[in-house]
Amino acid sequence: MTKLKARRHTPLEYLKLNWKGLLLSLALFAIAIVWLCPLFFSFFATFKSNVEMKRFARYMNIIPMQWTLENYEFTLNNAAAPFMNMVVNSFIVSIATVVLVLVISSMSAYAYERLEFRGKEKLFWALFGLSMIPSVVSPVPQYYLYDALGWTNELICLITPYLGNVFYIFLLRNFMHGIPKDLDESARIDGANDFVIYSRIVIPCMVPAMMVVALFSFTGSWNDLMWPSLAMTSPNKLTLTSGIRLINDSYGGRYERTLAACMLAMIPTVLLFLVARKYFLQGLQLSAAVKG
Repeated sequence: MTKLKARRHTPLEYLKLNWKGLLLSLALFAIAIVWLCPLFFSFFATFKSNVEMKRFARYMNIIPMQWTLENYEFTLNNAAAPFMNMVVNSFIVSIATVVLVLVISSMSAYAYERLEFRGKEKLFWALFGLSMIPSVVSPVPQYYLYDALGWTNELICLITPYLGNVFYIFLLRNFMHGIPKDLDESARIDGANDFVIYSRIVIPCMVPAMMVVALFSFTGSWNDLMWPSLAMTSPNKLTLTSGIRLINDSYGGRYERTLAACMLAMIPTVLLFLVARKYFLQGLQLSAAVKG
């Protein structure tokens, strides 16, 4: 018997059959274009001179008429706002924050999920409720606390405020809920204690969720503007985001220089996301990790 060949649809028939999917794709494409337009403008503006930026309203040109690297050279060699020093400070603060957040959040999640103690659920949801307080309320009392400790204008005051994030504990606890407790019981029969179970059984199973927490905590610490601007007064102690604000304040109207600093500041977070995107997508699928 000869096989019947499937009839190929004409473009008009294909459009009638798949018009919903095509309409959704066009809508998402339009949203992506709108979202990317400011990024493209900022990128090309970094290669413009100050004269060309001032004439933008007249010529409306996105692509530079005359390309220049002057803005990047100024940003990297600016004595008033030492860019490379701020990069080092940002890496120290962000990496230390990520490491401590992973340790504290994973241990707390293990305690709330695996250990039994009185008032466990009430304490967890009380802490979760406190996390709903707007963050704009905390800087003033937080500043007085760190000033009393003598930690203002020190990098430690940029690390410690973000270590007890209840959202990360909640995220890891939900992911940990999908790890069978039979593994714990088998390990206890072999003489393992809670720390061995936590470090050798639970943590290796939580790599996707840990990568999500690491990505969130790194970008949150790297991009933080308000608290470093309040707590740090010395230009040599500033992080990159607050340092960009200093460049903008010192050289008002030179937006192309500020945008050049912003483009350079984006590089670490973009590279981190590209490296961790596989784990990021796996870690967000928490419903697959939770036992039904």
